[in-house]
Amino acid sequence: MTISTEAAKPLPFSSAVGSLIEATDAIRNFRAIALLALTFIGAMLVGGVLTMLAGGMSSALLAFLGALMAFLVMFYGSNAVGILLMRDAQGQPGMSLVDAVLVSLYTSHRLIAVVFLEFLIVLAAMIAIAIILFVCKIPVLGPVLYAVVFPLSAIVLGVLVFALFYVMLPLAGPAAWSGASVFQIIARLNQIVRTKLVSVILLEVLLFLITAFVALLIFGVLGTGVSLTTGMSAGILSLGEMNMYALAAGLGRGGSGSGYIVAAGLGGGLLMAAAAVVPGLIFTKGVCIIYLDATRNVDFSASEASLNDGLATVKKKAEEARERARALAEQASAPAAPAAAAAPAAAPADSLQCPSCKAPVASDDVFCGECAHKLK
Repeated sequence: MTISTEAAKPLPFSSAVGSLIEATDAIRNFRAIALLALTFIGAMLVGGVLTMLAGGMSSALLAFLGALMAFLVMFYGSNAVGILLMRDAQGQPGMSLVDAVLVSLYTSHRLIAVVFLEFLIVLAAMIAIAIILFVCKIPVLGPVLYAVVFPLSAIVLGVLVFALFYVMLPLAGPAAWSGASVFQIIARLNQIVRTKLVSVILLEVLLFLITAFVALLIFGVLGTGVSLTTGMSAGILSLGEMNMYALAAGLGRGGSGSGYIVAAGLGGGLLMAAAAVVPGLIFTKGVCIIYLDATRNVDFSASEASLNDGLATVKKKAEEARERARALAEQASAPAAPAAAAAPAAAPADSLQCPSCKAPVASDDVFCGECAHKLK
């Protein structure tokens, strides 16, 4: 006799919740920890050095370049960390830090394109609704139309904003880290919004709570340790008054203790940056798990084919409009001389006649050739 195990299988959502708890295992991925720490340090060094040079040279351009370089280091470095954690969540073999950075440099630009397209979609929807609202300014029919337009617009914009900030933006990274192209990312996220919006939002709220709890725990431990160490250091090293603000700024009142305070500020800053790595890793692996759960056993071929057909239709219409505009431009620039020249050719037949016998005469005739009437 066999016992059925169908009832013992967990529900899909409960299974996703259980797997989401495993996001805390990201702290065991030492490659990801090292890469994210190097990313933080590299961004701080590049941005800090260029900002200091900009301050010494009073160059706004150099300061902007420093901020841009720091952003690029953070962007490509954090995406490389995401690639490592995505492979970990998929159960695939890990890769070296150099390979992860190279893959990030080759593929991370897809995220910029996806975010740009997503905001364009929301902007297009807002423009369309604005046009409809202008139509609602019609004196008599406007209020009646507005009674329908108002609730529908509220629903459309609400769903779009929730989809943008709770699905599109958080899950665009995992989709790119899994190797999807720009249009594949758009098609897959669009299907997730249409089919699993509520479950994805619930999982993200749970992930936020897990990440916040871990961050509170870590910074609570470190805050307690920093406070006790600060008090002991102030008494033993004769540093006078020390507080968290002095440590963060690396400043003191001067004297023999200022060097210790600078050192404590630098060490404390590095300690807090290292502590921020852990919640960042947990959140990154968590969104990878949510994306994998939302796309598991889902066929995206129809959605991707529909998107490709829509793009092909838009491209065809754009090409037809361009050809029509070109034809109209050529027609407008064509010379009209033959049509203008045809009119004077027919004019002599009835323009000059003899006033006496109505016979045709030339403009330089002095007498009519038929009746000899004097013309000039």
